[in-house]
Amino acid sequence: MTNSNKPKTNYDDEIDIINEVHELEPSECFILSDSDGSNNYLKTVAVLNTLLSNDYLEKWKNNSSSNLPPDFINEKDSLMLEVMRVDDHSPDGKKNPVLRREKEMHKELEQLGILRMFPNAQKVICNPVTDLPTDEDHNYKNYYKSFQRTIRKHASKIETYRRNYPNKELIFLVMDETSGIYFEIQKEMCGKPHLVFFDNRFVSEFIGKDIDYLIWLMPYNYFETIESHEPLPHLVIYDVKNLKNSTMMQYIDYDENKMKSCEL
Repeated sequence: MTNSNKPKTNYDDEIDIINEVHELEPSECFILSDSDGSNNYLKTVAVLNTLLSNDYLEKWKNNSSSNLPPDFINEKDSLMLEVMRVDDHSPDGKKNPVLRREKEMHKELEQLGILRMFPNAQKVICNPVTDLPTDEDHNYKNYYKSFQRTIRKHASKIETYRRNYPNKELIFLVMDETSGIYFEIQKEMCGKPHLVFFDNRFVSEFIGKDIDYLIWLMPYNYFETIESHEPLPHLVIYDVKNLKNSTMMQYIDYDENKMKSCEL
């Protein structure tokens, strides 16, 4: 667990990420399995519902301070879940100007006594502004590297998770703190929206891994256009082991050199 005396970012506590999932409406979630309505699809719905249901905190026990990972265990449904975070700010996972500013803002609020003025506040979210050029603040290559680095780090521990809880299905929960979305620029002022949950480069990082489900939480993915458009899902759950011959899944290749954030 996070040291309470250490400067915090918005989502240092894993339970806050679980709570973010729970607050979503089913209509904000997108389910990807072998085919719509199949037994595997319905099982994936049931897995998601363990987090959306009112008794989610009774089912999911916080295991993040345990010496036997992963982060959460659901004995009733024989599930285990590991939480991780990604964003598009840092090229190496070490120097992250947004997270650094988040820590500063949380520390300032604590020092000024602002948080003590609202003792019943369940969660405080800081929205830092770095004043960096867009391509430094929001960078597609950084985004992919963050995802790749994070998935591979946790995938290296899968054998440990399986050994600790051999009869449970494994879920990776990815908290994506990227704001806005990217566009693949086609010509001046025109671009194709980046559907990151279908991006072949990203999806290839977990397809074939020994995980049962991957939940990709994207609370800040949005974009504005002159004309109306369908909202993007804020959560995508993949039935990983049944995607190989899926009629629902797409694998889209994007040109990384043409990707620009909508966060201008």
